[in-house]
Amino acid sequence: MRSLLDLVLIDLYECVHERLLDAEDIKDAMLAAARLMGAEVIGHSFHTFKPWGVSGTVTIAESHLAVHTWPEYNFAAITFETCGHRMDHKKAYKHLIEFFGPKSPKITHQKRGFVDSEVEEIHLRQEVG
Repeated sequence: MRSLLDLVLIDLYECVHERLLDAEDIKDAMLAAARLMGAEVIGHSFHTFKPWGVSGTVTIAESHLAVHTWPEYNFAAITFETCGHRMDHKKAYKHLIEFFGPKSPKITHQKRGFVDSEVEEIHLRQEVG
């Protein structure tokens, strides 16, 4: 069995407060992370909320990266959702951990959309036949 998507959830607790505020700096860090993992960047969108907090996405040919910051809690939540087997998630999340400077990072890996070729063939034969 193989999965269609790799999901990496990155919870960064006790971040350097100033790193959670500037959408331009966060955008640059997220774009660098995408490049470090080997993704093909095709777009991005970042927004600063009032009084603070940043949300943003980097659209990649292989899916997307997303970030949301809560400066009032010194917390950032980052998601990588990627397809393809050539992504180097570790390089990307190490870069973001260095950027945000959390005292307590938590990384969770999950596989989504498992594909079993035998099951696919059976379903296809049932639909055709």
